[in-house]
Amino acid sequence: MRAAAVAAAAGAMAGIIATSSGSAQGAPTHRDPRPERIVHGREDFDFTTVNALVGTSPVIIRGTVQSVAPGRTVGSAEEGGTDQARNVTLRVNAVMKSGGATIPDTLTLEEWGWDGSGNGYQMENLTWSQVGETGYYFLKRDAITLNWRYASTQGRVLNKDGIVRSSADPEGPLFPLIDGRTNTDFYAELKRLLDPANANQLTVLPQPVPANGEQQNDVPDSGPTEPVPDGSTNDGSEPTPYPSST
Repeated sequence: MRAAAVAAAAGAMAGIIATSSGSAQGAPTHRDPRPERIVHGREDFDFTTVNALVGTSPVIIRGTVQSVAPGRTVGSAEEGGTDQARNVTLRVNAVMKSGGATIPDTLTLEEWGWDGSGNGYQMENLTWSQVGETGYYFLKRDAITLNWRYASTQGRVLNKDGIVRSSADPEGPLFPLIDGRTNTDFYAELKRLLDPANANQLTVLPQPVPANGEQQNDVPDSGPTEPVPDGSTNDGSEPTPYPSST
């Protein structure tokens, strides 16, 4: 995968983000309706316990996806190409942890994304959000762009008919601690951990040191890619080999 596609790509990846005006300039005219490949990269955090996920995430909300739309474009031809984010509008049903911030009734969460040709990709095991989904979102807000992002690609736990589903790597240690539990049980654990009386049970991982005094802004190092398991983009031309045509 070229550097720009990886360099634009993550809500919770480490590095320094490409400068962008946030406009649609350079946005692809074709966009896959679903990701066709998975991008791997180095993250700031690789949580192994629920205690660390809860303790380190600045903001935790329960929310519902209201809409999804193309977001800002980053990169340029000189930098090797452009990529475009997805803007996920969440209705905030409850604020479980505010981190001292004022949390609005709705917020826009940034996901990735499309490359300059409109080929869709997802970061790690974090599938694209869909309208109507509801769950727990472990978030942070970028100090420069003010965009809401996942604290890690592990930072989404959906409530599927009373059973929670984790965005963590199924092969990793965090996944079995969350995935498949009842929503009632998982919610009770979050409430217990967030009780000030239990603050000593939380693990707060150190934030990465910004490079050269600049804000580290969630951009991954170059990493390998792989096809999404079903191998299609559901765009009327299945199966669609990568890259799909524009």
